Amino acid sequence: MDPTMVASAVRIGSALGSAAAVEWDEVFEAITGAVPQLRAAQVTGWDPVLRRFVVLAERGYSRSISHDLAHELPRTRWGGLLFDSPVPLLMDDAPHNFRESPHYRENLRPAGLEDGLSAALRGGAHQVVGILHLSAALPRSFGERARCFVGELETAIARRVDPLRSPRFDAWFGPEWTASHLVPGGPPLALADRDPSPLAEDPAITALGAAFGDLGVGTVAFLWPSPDGWYRVRLLRITDGVRTAVILATAPYANAIGLTTREIDVATGIVAGLSNQAIAESLVVSRRTVETYVERLLAKLDCQSRGEAAGVAARAGIIRPTPTPTGVGHLPRLTRGAEPTWP
Repeated sequence: MDPTMVASAVRIGSALGSAAAVEWDEVFEAITGAVPQLRAAQVTGWDPVLRRFVVLAERGYSRSISHDLAHELPRTRWGGLLFDSPVPLLMDDAPHNFRESPHYRENLRPAGLEDGLSAALRGGAHQVVGILHLSAALPRSFGERARCFVGELETAIARRVDPLRSPRFDAWFGPEWTASHLVPGGPPLALADRDPSPLAEDPAITALGAAFGDLGVGTVAFLWPSPDGWYRVRLLRITDGVRTAVILATAPYANAIGLTTREIDVATGIVAGLSNQAIAESLVVSRRTVETYVERLLAKLDCQSRGEAAGVAARAGIIRPTPTPTGVGHLPRLTRGAEPTWP
């Protein structure tokens, strides 16, 4: 690449960032620096929940053109060619001249967009995770120079639009954490570069994930039993442009202080703000039994009061939620006042 393109590529790398939100306006400005003829641009990403491409960022396109590029074009013959092509496609590339398509004649040309370049963005296993569209007002604005430049950007942009890659998650969670993307009505999907969560197929966890996704809070931490022991669990609400996802993160829980299942249930009731009597009725035990469990919790958590124990248990995730109102762990009650983002 020539020095102008190198400088633009550096700006784009900085705008794409690592764990923070992508500065798409800066990305488009940097592409314009390398390809001055650029008049419109769009980045779409594949949404595994909606099962279609959604617009993550754009500039210069009308609403109708934007909709056509994002939702209709990928299903056409030209879209198939784009997905099969190892390099970005120019509007005039053979074997199918895009200028002859109804998408060009009915949308782009009347809008004064005379040239175009598109790139399929590929993630892990070469799966298409998004599309980059560029348009210009003059014919032959894009050529091999622009194609090569965009080709060099494909991998970096794909990493930021891949729905199964989360830089924020990787920045906060160590290698001991496994993670899965919970897809409503579909199988869970492992996050890129992570082993899938061993709890992702648990129907109770799936129900919790669906209930959590409707709450609008950023995260909730809790403990969960499995045949091979307890796990620390975090449900995380990830928002990336117009896409919102729920990630299930899990790591083995050593339980160094020796908490029992019943003690965790009682801690859940305390965090939920229930009285000892209400906890007893929910667990179908006597109030005195609950009081005994509370005393044991205070000792194991090194707390002096019930209120202090509630704070420690909430911060440490020593709770076991339920997606339904029954029981001590009603999820909305446990997440009252929680922040809508993390952290």
